[in-house]
Amino acid sequence: MGKRWVFRIAAACIIALAGWWILDEDTVAPPPPDVMDAETRPDYFVEGFTMDATNEDGVVTYRLAGERMLHFTGDDLWTLETPVMTFIPETGEPWILRSERGRAWNNVTEAQLEGEVTIRRARGPDNLEANVDTSEVYVLPAERYAETDEFAVYYREGTRISGTGARGYLERDQFELLSEVKGNYVPSQAQNSD
Repeated sequence: MGKRWVFRIAAACIIALAGWWILDEDTVAPPPPDVMDAETRPDYFVEGFTMDATNEDGVVTYRLAGERMLHFTGDDLWTLETPVMTFIPETGEPWILRSERGRAWNNVTEAQLEGEVTIRRARGPDNLEANVDTSEVYVLPAERYAETDEFAVYYREGTRISGTGARGYLERDQFELLSEVKGNYVPSQAQNSD
């Protein structure tokens, strides 16, 4: 019987040492976090967001809205899902820019609308209708400036103009197509009947 007890005690000691070794492996301190990795991870997000920018008098000049926004500390960068930028002029209808996704940085003083982009302005008493279909649009929101190097189509009321590269000065209701410009104009029925 004595040998059995020695065997049991030895087996119990081996099991205890193995358990201690396994537990000790699990309690090893994790490596310190990588600072660069921490800066490339989002530090917060917002869903169903709307941000208003105002002038010095507190009047809303433009609005940024979307389904989701993530903020990254290292680059002070926001990524945007289905962003909608609305520029509210002093007179006339607002300009509305929509895209599939986007990015904003420098306190949203610069933005990139990515994927397919539409720019719309409804007809109003002080302005004509305007429609632009393009992609990959760089925006300076405070200046109400938009530009792209991609193919763009501008159309309204029987006019269709296309080209590669475009600049939009939305405050001045001015669009420029930069190269390979082609246009079509279809006179309205009212003009044909005169």
